[in-house]
Amino acid sequence: MLYYVIDAFTDIKFGGNPAGVVIHKNLTEPFMQKFATEVRFSETAFVKPLNETTFEVKFFTPTNQVELCGHATIASFKALLDNHNIKDNQSYLMYTLAGTLPVELKNSIIWMEQSMPKMGEAFHAVEDLAKLFSIDYDQIGDETFNLTPHSVSTGLWDIMLPVKTKAALYDLKPNFQAIAHYCEAHAVGGIHAFTLDCKLSVAESRNFCPLYGIDEESATGTSTGALTYYLYEKL
Repeated sequence: MLYYVIDAFTDIKFGGNPAGVVIHKNLTEPFMQKFATEVRFSETAFVKPLNETTFEVKFFTPTNQVELCGHATIASFKALLDNHNIKDNQSYLMYTLAGTLPVELKNSIIWMEQSMPKMGEAFHAVEDLAKLFSIDYDQIGDETFNLTPHSVSTGLWDIMLPVKTKAALYDLKPNFQAIAHYCEAHAVGGIHAFTLDCKLSVAESRNFCPLYGIDEESATGTSTGALTYYLYEKL
């Protein structure tokens, strides 16, 4: 097998979000989990080439297998490109627990398609969410749009948690154990807190997934995809 460490979402070494990538022929899932636990990246991807254009990709956090991971997908196809398993400016398929998804390379930039977006449960009891982060419940929402917390999936379920100000977003004090219990009770992977109180982007966000051994993620593709769909639906 070949093992790579790839920084996704960046062109700077040691920036972005690192993922482990293993290119293999026939590893078992128990081995994959032990390996991911050992290296302790937020996700490690295990890539099995099936033919010249199709790959099976399995994703593991330090504690669990998950259906899909955005940054580890980008990392996987960067590793395949560097290892000459694939070519630039071509399209490929990957089999995942979230379905069969296309990946395209354009001038060495990697583009992935996520699963069909879904809106799930609305969370009107914002006091419960506020307690998880030690903030006033009236800080949840948005000053301009009528935003309420909602679970959304483009491959993984997360709760989209709107926060009114950037100051409040970065003042969150997460209780990781309580967040893990809350997410387990509501059948979601994590909580994606975000604010529209920013000038250089549509939103700024923080992602918390202690249920799967990831207290806070530096950047996340699947949750960003879910946030994009949430904003599309809400706005």
